[in-house]
Amino acid sequence: MRPLRYFLAPSLTIILLISQAGVVLAASDPLLPAMAAAIEENLNAKAAVLMDMGTKQILVSKQPDERLPIASVTKLMTMLLVLEAIEEGRISYNDVITATPHACSYGGSQIYLEPGEQFTVEEMMMAVTIKSANDAAVALAEHVAGSESAFVAAMNLRAQELGMKNTNFINACGLDDISVTSKPGDKGYSSARDVALMSAAVLKYQDQLKEWATTRITYLQRARGPIELFNTNHRFIRGYVGADGLKTGLTDKAQWCLSATAERDGFRLIAVVLGAPSDELRFQDVSNLLNYGYANFNGRIVVPADTEVTTAPVNRGQATEVPLAAKTDLAVLLKKGESLDDIEQHIELQPAVFAPIAAGDKLGVITLRKGDDILAQTDLIATQDVRKLGFFGTLVRFLQEWIGR
Repeated sequence: MRPLRYFLAPSLTIILLISQAGVVLAASDPLLPAMAAAIEENLNAKAAVLMDMGTKQILVSKQPDERLPIASVTKLMTMLLVLEAIEEGRISYNDVITATPHACSYGGSQIYLEPGEQFTVEEMMMAVTIKSANDAAVALAEHVAGSESAFVAAMNLRAQELGMKNTNFINACGLDDISVTSKPGDKGYSSARDVALMSAAVLKYQDQLKEWATTRITYLQRARGPIELFNTNHRFIRGYVGADGLKTGLTDKAQWCLSATAERDGFRLIAVVLGAPSDELRFQDVSNLLNYGYANFNGRIVVPADTEVTTAPVNRGQATEVPLAAKTDLAVLLKKGESLDDIEQHIELQPAVFAPIAAGDKLGVITLRKGDDILAQTDLIATQDVRKLGFFGTLVRFLQEWIGR
C-alpha cells in the first residue's frame, strides 16, 4: 500500500481526501433488504450469517444468535489458540507432540493416533485443518495448555474476548456431549454470528492456513504407512470461485455446518451455516450467501492494521517522536457503483504526549467520515517504546536546542 502523507494542523486533526479508492459505505437501498430477505427465506440451514471480513458488518442473517451445536467448527477456536501460541513463541511448528491415551480415545474423524506416536505441531495442524481430526485437535490442546480441560477454559475465555456472547465450549474438537469441564450437564454450543467472529480472528493467519485449507488430498507419513488427509471441505473448495477455507462440522445433533470464506479482488466474505440437512444443501446455502455479497458489495481496507500512519511528537523522551499505527483494519463496506471521492480521513492525536511510552499505548484515533457520518474508526497506537529522558539527558537536549537557535 502506498504511504499516506499527512499535514499536522494546530488542532492536531489531520484530514485527507481519499480518491481512487472505491465506493462509499453502502447507504440505504430498498433493493438490498428485499434481496437479503429473499436469500434468508430460501436458506435450508437453521441459522446463517454473511459477514464482511473488513468491517464485520452482517449483510444477511437467519437466527444469528440462536444457540446451536456446531460440531467440528469448534476446531476453529482450537486452531486459533494454537496459532496464537506459535505467534507468541510459546510453541513452534517444529515441536514434537507425543500422543496421549486421552487424545487417542476420541472417535469420529481422526488420524487414528496411537499412544506414544509422535507428530510435529505442523503435522497435527494439517490433520485438523484438512481432515478435521479429533484426536489431533485434542493432542494440540494438551500440548498448548497441558490438558484438554485447561485448554477448554482458555477457549471460553478467548470467546469472551472476541465478543462471542452465545458460545460455550466443552471440548477441543466439537463432538457432541463429551465434556471435560467437570460441570454437570454442560453443553457445547455457539451461534452463527459468534462463529463468524471466531472465523474472522482465525483469518488473521490465513497466509499460514491457506495451503492446508485448500488442499484436496495429501498424506501424513507414519511408521506403519501413510495416512490419507482428504479435505472435509472439498465440495466448497473445488466448487466456488475464490474459496479458500475454512471449517466444516458434522454430527447427528449439529447436522451439516460450515464456516466458509472466499476472497475476490481483495474483498473477503465469511458465510456461516449451521444445521443444514445435507452437504449439498450446506454448499447451496453458503454459495447463495456469498453470491449475494459479491453481486452487491465491494469491501476495501483503507488502512491495514499495524500500518504506520503518522508520528506523534514526544515530550521528555529519548526519542523526539513515536510512530503510530492503526490498531485494527480501517475498512469500509462498499455498494457497487458508488464512489469514495467524498470520504475524508481524520486523525486526532493527544494534545501532548510525554515519555515513557510503551508500544501499544493509545495516542490517537483515525476515523473515516462522509460528511457528518462516521464510517469507520480505530485507535492509533505507538509501535515502539520511548523511554523517559533522565536529568542529564534533558540538560543535554536543552543545550543542543539552545545552541542550535
